[in-house]
Amino acid sequence: MVRILNGTSETMMVIRNVVLPLLVLAVIYGLVIGGLVWLLRKLKVSPRRAILLAFLLFGVVTGLLTAWVWPLDSSVYVNVVAALLGDLVYGWSTQYLGDPWLLRVPHVYAVVSAIVWGAAGLLFQGLFNRWARSTSSIAS
Repeated sequence: MVRILNGTSETMMVIRNVVLPLLVLAVIYGLVIGGLVWLLRKLKVSPRRAILLAFLLFGVVTGLLTAWVWPLDSSVYVNVVAALLGDLVYGWSTQYLGDPWLLRVPHVYAVVSAIVWGAAGLLFQGLFNRWARSTSSIAS
C-alpha cells in the first residue's frame, strides 16, 4: 500500500530521488565507455578487443578516482558501482578475512571497479564478437 505524503506518493519520491539519478549516471557511464570504444577504434585497436579494453580502462580510471576522492560524499558519483560494492566487499573482508590491506577502504574501490567493469566488458565483448561472427557468416 502506498501512503500519500503532501500529495506525493513515496513511490514517486523513490523514483525521483533514487532511480532517476541512477539512470542518469548509467547514461553518462555508457556515453564515456562508448567514447572510449570510439577512441580505441580510431587508434586501430581490434574491434574484437576494443569494448573489453574500454570497459577495463573506464573501471580502472574511475576506480582510482573514486579511491582518490574517497572521503568526499561526491566520490560515489565518480563510480557508483565501485563505491557501493566496494563497501560490501570491505565489510565482508573484515568479517571473514581479517582486514587485508588491498581490501581496505579506499583501496577496495579500485579493485572492485576493475573487476566489475572488466567482467561487464568481457560479457559485452563476447556478445559483440558472437554477433559479428554471425553477421559475417550470413554475408559470405
